[in-house]
Amino acid sequence: YYEFRYLTVSSVRRVTVQSGGSVTIPCLYEDRHKDHVKYWCRGIDWRSCTTIVRTDSPQKKDDVSIRDDPDQRVFTVTMNNLKIENDDIYWCSVEISGDFDDGVSVNLSVSDGKMSGDSIGVQCRYGDRSSEMKWCKIGGSCVSGNSGRLDGRPVEIRDDKVNKVFSVTMWGLERKDTGWYWCNDGYQQIPVHITVNQPR
Repeated sequence: YYEFRYLTVSSVRRVTVQSGGSVTIPCLYEDRHKDHVKYWCRGIDWRSCTTIVRTDSPQKKDDVSIRDDPDQRVFTVTMNNLKIENDDIYWCSVEISGDFDDGVSVNLSVSDGKMSGDSIGVQCRYGDRSSEMKWCKIGGSCVSGNSGRLDGRPVEIRDDKVNKVFSVTMWGLERKDTGWYWCNDGYQQIPVHITVNQPR
């Protein structure tokens, strides 16, 4: 599929969430986009993707909502009550009048819940200036290298140097693990909000 022509928007590459869960995706953008409309759309090709929510209207549709924070140059998309049919490619997008819109794809994977224990998977992009890959909880500790523990939870990190992506898997999650985490590549920090629901 096609990427946008100018990559002035960034986010995680992939997030894996169990069915019934929720996730908040951060979409970071450059200062020049502060006053532009942002939107979240679905589809493998950005030229024909279906817009779900926008920062002008609608800001909420069913279980999906969008919020822009121009001071922090980030807009966030929250998806609740995720179902298997929500598994798809989505786009963090910025509307640019008179030119191509800008944005980046996010692959949302929804598990059917048959994995052992509650787990989360995130793929984080990194660039040429990146150094050490870390997965951190905001206000807490970090895990680097191939594996470790974060607040007692096992974490595995895999580095795909060809595609410049590192994958993080975290197991044994409980409701108290809900919160903000960072993909940290030594140059850029991208936040991800993880919501862990109570077991049924």
